[in-house]
Amino acid sequence: MMNLLPRLSRLFHFGLLLALVLRVSAATDKPIWTCPLGEDSKWEDLTGLGVLLIGTDSAIQCIDPETGKVLWKNANFKKSTSMNAREIAGTPYLLCNQFSGMASSKSTMTLIDYLTGDVVWTAPEITGQYLGSIPVPEKGLVLLVMNTWNDGKGQESGTFIFAHDINTGERKWATLFTKANGIPLHLADSSSTFVPRMDLSGYHDPVVEGDTLYLGYLGVHALDLNTGTIKWGVEFPQGDKNLKRTYAPLRIVGDVIYGAGGGSVYAINKETGATLWKSDRISEYAGLFKARDNAIVTQIEVIDGKIYTRYGGNFSNGKTVVLKEPLGVVVLSAADGQPIYQDKKIDGGLTNLMPLPEAGAVMFADGKELVGVSTGETVTELFRVPIEFKRKMGGGDMAKIGLGLTGGLMGTLKAVNSSSKARLDVPVAITRNGSHIVVQGKQHLLGFDPVAKAQKWSLYYAAPSDTFATIAMFAVTLAASAQGNAQVAASGGIGTSDGNRGVQNIQGSLDRYNRYTETRARLAGGSKSSGNYTYIVTKLGKSGLGLYGVNLSSGETDRELPLGTKDPKYLADEQTGRIFYFKGGDTIQAYQFE
Repeated sequence: MMNLLPRLSRLFHFGLLLALVLRVSAATDKPIWTCPLGEDSKWEDLTGLGVLLIGTDSAIQCIDPETGKVLWKNANFKKSTSMNAREIAGTPYLLCNQFSGMASSKSTMTLIDYLTGDVVWTAPEITGQYLGSIPVPEKGLVLLVMNTWNDGKGQESGTFIFAHDINTGERKWATLFTKANGIPLHLADSSSTFVPRMDLSGYHDPVVEGDTLYLGYLGVHALDLNTGTIKWGVEFPQGDKNLKRTYAPLRIVGDVIYGAGGGSVYAINKETGATLWKSDRISEYAGLFKARDNAIVTQIEVIDGKIYTRYGGNFSNGKTVVLKEPLGVVVLSAADGQPIYQDKKIDGGLTNLMPLPEAGAVMFADGKELVGVSTGETVTELFRVPIEFKRKMGGGDMAKIGLGLTGGLMGTLKAVNSSSKARLDVPVAITRNGSHIVVQGKQHLLGFDPVAKAQKWSLYYAAPSDTFATIAMFAVTLAASAQGNAQVAASGGIGTSDGNRGVQNIQGSLDRYNRYTETRARLAGGSKSSGNYTYIVTKLGKSGLGLYGVNLSSGETDRELPLGTKDPKYLADEQTGRIFYFKGGDTIQAYQFE
């Protein structure tokens, strides 16, 4: 299973960083180091080792988090995006693609040791459109997905998957997946609006189980990782091809793989590809005739022989977030797909589903209430708690955060999509923080105890502007989506016997990786405090715009970092307690919490 933390780090560039652990108590007044990049950063990634990877128009460069020194810079990778520079979890490897030719019509895959900058191998150039990379370290493979065309040298036209040995770069097999341009594509993250680049960022990562890779690009396809053979495929439409991630992420339980698209849930035998059942259109359960063809089944969770299904919610189109209706939650029987429970009261919005094993429930929130339904033999409603943002905006709070100076209260009211303006906001995501749940809006935070079924605390901070409120929701929604969709089939990974066999020839690199991991563990172990924090960009009284840090265990706002400008781009290292602020886009400033 791919470690999601490095991927999640990029989602927080917009200024709202959620549920990261800081080990120190207060930020230094001045940066501990400053690193000029020479040009604007287009994408940023914090690797599993805390090393910073930066993509600019002219190169990819790597920054030492301890000193701020540039460890290496590779100018072969120009105008890259986060989709074509992927860290391989559990290794110090970065899988990159460099483009050349007219309209970037040629692609070359390269593996780099990101601790040294050394090129491990470079694969032969391929003529075509790069779509995405799929690291499969547990099988000793990296996969490249491309739209190709006939180059007169033996390369056919189509959407191909190319498999390369992770140790040597040798091509192991090539498989025609579908016709050229057969997969609907979406605008790449951090893509230029003047020269847009399309890729597979609108889809969830494939799922690996044993020797099989299950792809969710056109429904569900099973690919043999040893030979590249497509064993079977069940195709069905996505919820909305213009929005990202409108296929529900795949779930595997026993011999069955579950997927959803086109308004229905599918149960498929994972060995044969036989469709065991297809549910009725989910939106029919909501009684909305006009919506029967456009309900988006965005999440399915299989628990105790039942499928908890969410349809509708917040989606990205690559530029902003839109609320897509109809909204609803339906529980289906895993045996035949028949509905056994539905919530008919959802109004004003809908968050992700959050399983709560300790409470025997699955939780979600709409625009008004926090709701929990049981996971027992009979599905019933366990709680329905009205959302109360208890800390209202008094005169002192208004003075503290400078309402009216940068958009403030009226700006927030205009940005809210809710039937009750009095609350100023609606929940857009639910995340877990230890023993309690954090409910997140654009600028609201609320702590909820699922066992006591009671709210613990709530906060509100005004967004600097209407636009920033929407951007903040964008980051929150994507982060919760990735966290909520982390379930994959159990399989070998780096550190297991299967994983070690896959990377047995790169022991030197793994030794460096392990030594770096041990160093970071010692740094984390020597920290002075602990607790999960959320950082919110807002007005810091007379200090101007900056970050407030909220302790998610207590709800107390006890961290503060003035930034001095309106640029909210930053990353945080949860182990060492550092914040990396991208001042002006072209200079990194590192701050340490102590």
